[in-house]
This record gives sequence, C-alpha cells and structure tokens, in this order.
Amino acid sequence: MTKSAIKEIEDNNTLMFIVVIQDDKKKIKAAIKKMYGIQIMKVNMLTRLDGTKKAYVRLTPDYYTLDVANKITII
Repeated sequence: MTKSAIKEIEDNNTLMFIVVIQDDKKKIKAAIKKMYGIQIMKVNMLTRLDGTKKAYVRLTPDYYTLDVANKITII
C-alpha cells in the first residue's frame, strides 16, 4: 500500500479498490456493502491510462476506515 493510499484512508475516511473496468458506481457500492457489511457515503471512479480502474469508496462517519481496512485485511 502506498503512502498516498494510507493518507487517503486516514484523512478522508476513504478506501481504494482496483475494480473491473465494466463495473459502475452502483455495482461497486452494492458489492462492498454485501461483502463487508459496511455503509458507504459515495463512490468515485478513476480509469487509469494503463486500463485499470480504481474505486475510491468513502465510508459514512459511523466507521473508522483504519479499523475497516484491518478487518478486511487491506492493511
């Protein structure tokens, strides 16, 4: 995990995922909610030049992102 990813987690209550290029925000939100049982405030997407797609998932204030990241073994 990069320094910028950890800064995003700590400062903005946001997790980052590499996702399938065909997925949209609604699919990502539903999948994460179903897999991990967490509430999501919003999802932002970034398609990179190398063809990968990142989802920036902002959690509701009820969740502390570092705890969630440890729970789902991102960190």
